[in-house]
Amino acid sequence: DFLGLGALSLVRRAFDYIEVRTGERPEMYKLPANDPKTYELIASGETIGTFQIESRAQIASILHTLPDRMYDLVVQVALIRPGPIQAKFVHPYTARRRGLEPVTYPHPLLEPILKRTQGIPIFQEQAMAIAMVLGGYTAAEADELRRTMGHVRKISRLLDVLARLRDRMVSRGVSEPVATSIVEDLKSFANYGFPESHAWSFALIAYATGWLKAHYTTEFYSALLNSWPMGFYPPSTLIHDAKRHGVVVRGPCMLCGEWECSVEAATDDTETPRHREQQELNGVASGVALRIGWRHIRGLGEKTLDQIRLARGGKAAVGVGASIGKSRGGRARAAIALKDLDLTAVPATPDRPFTSIEDVVVRAKLRRADALHLARAGAFEVWEPDRRRAGWEALRACGDSLSLAPATREMHNPRPLSKTELVYLDYFATGMSISGHPMDHMRERLRKAGVVDSEGLKKLKGGEKILVAGLVTIRQRPASANGTIFLLLEDEWGFINIVVPSYLVEANSEVVKFATFVVVKGRFEKDGNVLNVIGEKFKELNVRRLEHTARSFR
Repeated sequence: DFLGLGALSLVRRAFDYIEVRTGERPEMYKLPANDPKTYELIASGETIGTFQIESRAQIASILHTLPDRMYDLVVQVALIRPGPIQAKFVHPYTARRRGLEPVTYPHPLLEPILKRTQGIPIFQEQAMAIAMVLGGYTAAEADELRRTMGHVRKISRLLDVLARLRDRMVSRGVSEPVATSIVEDLKSFANYGFPESHAWSFALIAYATGWLKAHYTTEFYSALLNSWPMGFYPPSTLIHDAKRHGVVVRGPCMLCGEWECSVEAATDDTETPRHREQQELNGVASGVALRIGWRHIRGLGEKTLDQIRLARGGKAAVGVGASIGKSRGGRARAAIALKDLDLTAVPATPDRPFTSIEDVVVRAKLRRADALHLARAGAFEVWEPDRRRAGWEALRACGDSLSLAPATREMHNPRPLSKTELVYLDYFATGMSISGHPMDHMRERLRKAGVVDSEGLKKLKGGEKILVAGLVTIRQRPASANGTIFLLLEDEWGFINIVVPSYLVEANSEVVKFATFVVVKGRFEKDGNVLNVIGEKFKELNVRRLEHTARSFR
């Protein structure tokens, strides 16, 4: 396979930031092996943003299996796949890994082949070895079996080769029930089985991203956002996760910021006591902050971004920058445009920092709409902390087209925005918020109504009937779940896993499929560190629309 992996871009960018800050550049193949802090982070399920092991299914599995060496990650990235799931390999592997059931083998000769995977066939190479040991296959015949198993559309051919394998095993003294059981496992395992060599490569990248998150958290999140779209989570969730890990996050800025997210110096007065507490807990480097890039400001086209970059000093994106990530077609067009592009040949203007809101508007030749997009996002706050005032100042600088209502600086004295309004305005302007979480302002009312937050779930024993609420971050309806929907709710403290049984989906389809904020009544389940709420009743949580506070700008 030739794969375009965003995770490799993430790693490369993070290494760049680390080199700039420390003077030393890590290398993927020379990372410290078996780093305790990295495996502690992984085993705790704090893997959002890492490669391959960040999905809720992976996190739930990790909390059971508790990886503590590289080969555990090799198995992990191959285990949570449609093949092993459909073959019902996941639960036996997990139970055996936890010591809850003994490791057994269908045939004594399979122990050397399956011992390292708890007696469960996980990899294509193991299927080949089984055919060679029990069926007497040659290496060429075993490879033909592997190839056939990798073609999902050739089911009739797959059945033929598996029937032939069963007959070969029986003819060599394997009992018919055992031979049939092995063939049935391989049939379910087919089409989605992972090559072990491929899993090793993925595990190395997963380890590298985990190591970066554990040791260079600010650089990790900055590189992650600059490599987005990738992974399971939107930037808003990544920002909240970064803050929970002690990262100081700052909004886009026309003076200090850049087109992409950046890592910059942070003074103590920008770090709250909670940030310092989390930094000490997670080992996050103090004195650095993550600055959100201009490209995350909604409404700015690539032409406008290029105008800003050239006016500020730098290279234009040559029609590529902002189109990347908008759509699959956009990424494809960008890839074609970049194929023969020599960015070093693009002229750059000398670095000329902006000096005021008016300077930005004039030098970048901004339209009224673009100036308002920047004001809403707080990109002018270094000159004018009040975003409404900044908006009026930007309009005045654009040249007033309303002669009967001129936008003069003296006329406008707007009411300051509340923290709640800032949160929703952040979401409206950039799709993320550094000012707080949308659930913050509802928490007291929800607490009085008996709603448990994600932090409170950890104190429960399991089996309780509870109410939970949150912002729906992820919706999943995997084919292997037989119609069950899985929701991931996010609140200001973390995440809540919701299971929507298939028989309740239709009656609650509007809420579970489309609602932004949801209240769920259900039964709490606790299995070790894996926490789930089995939903019974679902209701949309009514909150002010995200666009509400933006009306004053229109």
